[in-house]
Amino acid sequence: MDRFRRLPLPALLPIVFVLVGGLYFAIGLASNPDGGELAGRAISSLIYAILLTVFFGFLIAYRRRRAGGTETAAAIQRAVRTGELPGDVDHVVWTRELESTRKRYRNNRVIVPIMVVVFAAFSVWAALTVSPFWWAILVLFVGMCAYSVWETRRALRNIDHLLTALRGTWTVPQSSGT
Repeated sequence: MDRFRRLPLPALLPIVFVLVGGLYFAIGLASNPDGGELAGRAISSLIYAILLTVFFGFLIAYRRRRAGGTETAAAIQRAVRTGELPGDVDHVVWTRELESTRKRYRNNRVIVPIMVVVFAAFSVWAALTVSPFWWAILVLFVGMCAYSVWETRRALRNIDHLLTALRGTWTVPQSSGT
């Protein structure tokens, strides 16, 4: 995953485009397999993939730029995942980014349960009225949300540990008074 996070945007965005567009097309095809509107589905998948690729491109570029580059952004994500602080870090940048990441993960604690309820209700409705395929989507979504809850707890614990380590090793530079 670290190699994927380190890819330059011109290499990463085509992968995102293919994955998002292919997934959207496949889900649409699986949920309504009549195949009568194949051209329309392909066009909508193309538009969807373009829009999400542009959105993710701006988001990834912003986060990388804010963290001080691709390597630093990948190192911060790796540290959040492992809970281990690399030896030589920019305390100001890392503290700012870890605080921002902690805020996003704290928001997950509220947003994910709301999403589960709303999407579960929608999936049950769609499974009963549109296609039984939506039962599979519901199971997949609930599994992803369960993983998200686990990941959020682990990440918040690791971020708190990283921030404590950063604050414990950071000393304020002394000015040389004249």
